[in-house]
Amino acid sequence: MPQYLAEITNNTFTMDKEESRHLKVARIHCGDEIKIFDAKGSKYLAKIQTLSDKAASGIILKPLPAPQLKTKITLYFSAVARSAAEDIIDKCTQAGVSIFVPVFSEYSDKDLLKKWQTKQERWQQIALAACKQCENPSLPQIMPPVSFEDAVKNLKTPAFICYEDEEKTSLLTCLSKIKQTSLAIFIGPEGGYTLNEIALAKQYGVIAVSLGQNILRAETAATVACWAVQQ
Repeated sequence: MPQYLAEITNNTFTMDKEESRHLKVARIHCGDEIKIFDAKGSKYLAKIQTLSDKAASGIILKPLPAPQLKTKITLYFSAVARSAAEDIIDKCTQAGVSIFVPVFSEYSDKDLLKKWQTKQERWQQIALAACKQCENPSLPQIMPPVSFEDAVKNLKTPAFICYEDEEKTSLLTCLSKIKQTSLAIFIGPEGGYTLNEIALAKQYGVIAVSLGQNILRAETAATVACWAVQQ
């Protein structure tokens, strides 16, 4: 049973036009029980009482188990091709990312982040769809883009930068030695990071790590890294 996003007040809930449309597509009717979530980490079993083309509402029957993420991950990902960026949002929401921050790095796709408001809305919808599919009750934030330098300078948590030329330090080894409730992961563009960017990151305490012998696509690297953090 998929879950649906709802506005929850006391023991009742309401849904907007988009979610009510999804209910109708799924052939759900008044009186049916559904799973709902509030995008803040809680989920419930509920019953539909009213359903139209514009809205839906009902009552909360009981809370449902909602396991919390082991670690709050902020994923700093360099701007990549549109399809790859959307894959990152989708797959990494499923892998447990809490905050996405697109980054302008030396080899990133500078055109990707044009018309940012439209892009942000599109990505937020992708994240929402991923939450509904995997039953993650917490909707991640999509933050405005920042420069690589600003990203590494303003970190407030331990951070790792995935770098294909790192040979000694693996992400798994680092994760086995620390116990953090929040951390940041940096994933580069298709062309990778420059030596100057790696040096700058290290200057601000970011640890360069390997994800293994193979050079991964940006979207694969992001998913693998975030999944490893949550284990």
